[in-house]
Amino acid sequence: MVAAPTRIEPLAQGAVTRVPLIKPDLPPYEEVEGAFREIMSSGRITNFGKYVAQFEEESAAFLGAPVATVSSGTMGLLFSLQAMNLQPGQKVILPSFTFMATAQAIRYAGGIPVFAEVGEDLTLSPADLDALLAQHDDVAAVIPVHMYGLPARADEIQQVVDAAAARSGHPIRVLYDGAHAFGASRGGRRVGAFGSAEVFSLSVTKVLVSVEGGMVASTDPALIERIRKMRNYGIEANYNTHYAGLNGKMSEFHAIVGVHNLRRLPQLLAERQVKAREYARRVEQATSFRLTAWPEDAVHTFKDFTVFVPPALKDQRDAIIASLAARGVETRAYFYPPVHEQEFFRQYADRPLPVTEDLSRRVITLPFFTTISEAEMDYVAESLRAAEHAVSAR
Repeated sequence: MVAAPTRIEPLAQGAVTRVPLIKPDLPPYEEVEGAFREIMSSGRITNFGKYVAQFEEESAAFLGAPVATVSSGTMGLLFSLQAMNLQPGQKVILPSFTFMATAQAIRYAGGIPVFAEVGEDLTLSPADLDALLAQHDDVAAVIPVHMYGLPARADEIQQVVDAAAARSGHPIRVLYDGAHAFGASRGGRRVGAFGSAEVFSLSVTKVLVSVEGGMVASTDPALIERIRKMRNYGIEANYNTHYAGLNGKMSEFHAIVGVHNLRRLPQLLAERQVKAREYARRVEQATSFRLTAWPEDAVHTFKDFTVFVPPALKDQRDAIIASLAARGVETRAYFYPPVHEQEFFRQYADRPLPVTEDLSRRVITLPFFTTISEAEMDYVAESLRAAEHAVSAR
């Protein structure tokens, strides 16, 4: 039997008719024009110029840890794993609920991914991590993910890893995928100094944007110094390669944008906290959809504003997304399929992950950006209400 098409309610006169998923936070052109002209005139547009140095200095001060800029967050993960001396064939635990770049970096570094469950907040489950570490005594590293910009449960994770390292008699490094989380904090502790290192993406979908780029932060200055060499083919000096390396540099253009956005980051984050809570209130009043957990003591970047489809409507997610699209509301299912179900990575999946599999089939990422208006939030909430009503009436 063919289901009847979803009925789309008519739009009110003058209503918002399109809401994009994101709008990047970019500095006004007049703020960067002078620096752009300067480097265009001098020709010093890359190879560790003054703006890259300035961006690194100001970012280190903000995070409270030394940093190295790189060409992308994925490159930062790859360099970090190699700088931590990950050996070919060693195992690395990561949540399956993540962007595939986390797992791709492990493979490019020579490691073998071991997929873990997440909790209801969509960050790595300390309990499942503990079980995996008891099962695998040859794990070299763990990569928790600060999902959507909500910090993972770092204290619990570190306790589990420390206990496992003591049992196994060898160190286990913790490398955080902080792609979404520059500026986030939990319990008064700012992301950037957890674990052995943390890696950030600065691409256009993030709160701190350098257009393209990434950054590694670590309280271990030697690790940062090694990554600084690795991003330039591993050259120590005079074209003498000391480490494995690639071209992973950040250009001066990207650093200029990054510097200007970093200086207004506290303002952007403050605005996003207020708007996200107000947006959540609208969605939860109008619909049965609910947000992921958001502790009161957390500063959440809301790289993605993601809601859960009610369990009873789980099989209707695609219809809901189609209904929203018909009303001009852009969405994504971040992140579906989970990595262990993706074609390339199925070979490493050795067990079902029921929590991850359930939640990944219920997530819908709604439009959210720092400049989102009340009218846009109202429109999305009303569109979601209409979609829920339509599929529930089938």
